[in-house]
Amino acid sequence: MVGYDNTTFAAFGPISLTSVDQAGHEIGGNAARLLLERIGDRRKPSAQVKLSPPLVPRRTTARLPE
Repeated sequence: MVGYDNTTFAAFGPISLTSVDQAGHEIGGNAARLLLERIGDRRKPSAQVKLSPPLVPRRTTARLPE
């Protein structure tokens, strides 16, 4: 089982859900920077930012004990 947003609750002991970390702060920072750049120069072409979200492995993807 894998989560999609790596919330704080996913890391709690009873849950310990493996998740994909979507880097919300990084996405927000890039969005704000690009918006301010565009406001500063409306002729500037659109930009695209690609991120590689990391997988945060936890207990839900651990190997079974032997």
